[in-house]
Amino acid sequence: MTHSRRYFLRRLLRRVPMPVLAALFGLLTGAAVWIVIDPIQTNAIGNIFDKELRGQLETRASESLARFDSFTQSYVNTARLLAHHRRMADYLEPVFWFSTEGEAPLLYKKKAPVWLPEDAIEGLPVKPSLALLADLEGNIREIYQLGDKALPRETTTELQHALANEQQQAYITRLDGDLYMLIAERVEDASYNLMGSLVLLIRIDQDFLRASQQRASNSQTTVALVDGETQTILASSSNTDLLDGANIKALESDYVITAQSFFDYGNSPLNLLFATLISRDVVEATRQSIIAVERRHRLTGAAIVGLIFVLLFILISSRINRLLKRVAKFSSRALQIEHPTPQGGNQLLIMEDWIRSFTQAVMRAREEMRAKYTAEIQEREALKTAVLDASLDPIVTIDQAGRIVDFNPTAEMIFGYDRDEVLNQSLDQLILDKGSREAFNSLLYDCLEEQVPETPTVLRTLSARRKDGKLFPVEVAIKPVMLEDRLFFTTYIRDISERKRQAQEIASLAAFPGESPLPVLRINQPGVVIYANKASDALLEYWGCKRMQTVPIYWKRLVDRILESGRAREVEVETSGGVFSLLLAPVANLGYVNVYGRDITAIRQAEEEARHRQNELIHVSRLSTMGEMATGIAHELNQPLSAIVNFANGCARRIRLGIGEKEELVRAMEQISLQAKRAGEIIKRLRGMVTRQQPVREYADLNALVKDACALIAHDRQKLRITIELLLSRQPVIARIDP
Repeated sequence: MTHSRRYFLRRLLRRVPMPVLAALFGLLTGAAVWIVIDPIQTNAIGNIFDKELRGQLETRASESLARFDSFTQSYVNTARLLAHHRRMADYLEPVFWFSTEGEAPLLYKKKAPVWLPEDAIEGLPVKPSLALLADLEGNIREIYQLGDKALPRETTTELQHALANEQQQAYITRLDGDLYMLIAERVEDASYNLMGSLVLLIRIDQDFLRASQQRASNSQTTVALVDGETQTILASSSNTDLLDGANIKALESDYVITAQSFFDYGNSPLNLLFATLISRDVVEATRQSIIAVERRHRLTGAAIVGLIFVLLFILISSRINRLLKRVAKFSSRALQIEHPTPQGGNQLLIMEDWIRSFTQAVMRAREEMRAKYTAEIQEREALKTAVLDASLDPIVTIDQAGRIVDFNPTAEMIFGYDRDEVLNQSLDQLILDKGSREAFNSLLYDCLEEQVPETPTVLRTLSARRKDGKLFPVEVAIKPVMLEDRLFFTTYIRDISERKRQAQEIASLAAFPGESPLPVLRINQPGVVIYANKASDALLEYWGCKRMQTVPIYWKRLVDRILESGRAREVEVETSGGVFSLLLAPVANLGYVNVYGRDITAIRQAEEEARHRQNELIHVSRLSTMGEMATGIAHELNQPLSAIVNFANGCARRIRLGIGEKEELVRAMEQISLQAKRAGEIIKRLRGMVTRQQPVREYADLNALVKDACALIAHDRQKLRITIELLLSRQPVIARIDP
């Protein structure tokens, strides 16, 4: 029984191929390695992931806060630009704000106010809810409502709190239960007089927080603003409103939370924290994916070990096969027969069967190789024909004499000849221009001299001619081909008319900036001027640098901000060569900024001339007004002069007659002096009205100005029998104006 089992096992092993045994042994070895290493590596990877996760969460939280600060800073910069915009200064030049008691602010809803460029607001990722214009006292004078939210009731108190601290330009506060970012920037009129403040109110909600993280778009990370005292979420970037109002302690079971304090909003009345939340499901999924990747790597290692064992057994099997071949040859020579005669051993029968099977396999392989070779030749010919027919360029095959042997369909279409029409004709005489035939024949002669099929392809630009006689440039390449002891040449012809036209167009476009009379520059992200045309010399002199040198640090930072925002910006500089308006257009994917300059010196001079003309018109208007008021002023001067004459005559008469007391004469002389001063004041005012001078602002009482104006027209009023009722303020109304 034991012998039969051994015999059966031996026959079974003899029937099983050696590579199969090697594969089974390799699989068993790999499985053993996997069972031992997998639990150890899984535990180690989990510990490494937990340690790395803590560091990554802190880094991501810091990056989220930095992006939020950078995003809010863009609104501060926008408010600064709007506050110092020329349109704001021009609007405030003639404006004077009276007391706000009982007076409602001016409200804009559908149309933007004059002092606010609409395109500046449209360029922001999230539009502000309100844009306000306030005076120096913090009273709101004008309101631009950009959304559905009306002005919160607590805005005036919060604005006065913001203006009290000049060092804090922006901070976060709560108005009517909603979070807002309040940005206040002081504004001046065209005479650089401080008029008040431009205030932007931006509601901090889901859209604002999501937009602040747009450069790191990741739906797995949520940012939120948290009340530091109650630990509740005030606003979040979540797609749902489930997080708003939730306590962060209650969310720790579902989220990994990292909270940080703000540093740039110290003036805020709220104790705010910036929190970054990541779902624990996402973290666990990431952990499992990393473990799965590592497990696949370990499985690959186990498979490699098994493969090594398989290769080892295959090597042993090949050595045994070579040994059997040597035994077969020795038996053949010894017995003088073609095949060795088996002698009492199954090993010889196995060898005989193997040799017979090997011979049959060789015969089958020979037939298969022959059929495969024939099929490959046919397939190659078909492929060659398909390539020639589908080629986008003309391909012409010629013999050693230059006669056409083959003409592909593309050549027929381009040159206008049929294939049967051109066979056995000379290629150079048929399709080449006279000036190009010599160059083509020279190229063909060089290939004939080599007479080696491996000669490298030579390109030559020639002039070809179609059947209708039209000439066009072509690129010709000749490749020698040896077929059945005959030398042929495959001529590749490519129409380069369009390529030459495009090259000329590119050269023309490349020369365009250099020919421009306006400055054109290119500055890369490190701040190096990599291109500047001749018209840019004045700007380079203003910056104090040359081509391929770095611009000043302010301009380098400006280039960085423009590349980071991806939006163009226009700035104005005044150089020794004039005033330039520079448009900085970013090319973010290539990392540089194109600078297009425009000389606006004439525009600024025209504006200055216009202001001068305006002052001239004011002066002429004053002279005209004085002409109309001459009668009234003469009457006004006649009264004090008549009084002076009367008092002087009275004093003279009293002195001659020796009557009157000394005190009466002194009072009369005082009246003479008073009336003389009154006449002098009228002349002084008249001289001030007609004198050409620039407007000078000073603090004056509006009540006194109204009384003076009424006194100035008193004569005309009496002549026309007009009564003026004065409703003056009991308190002085002080304003900074040009009296």
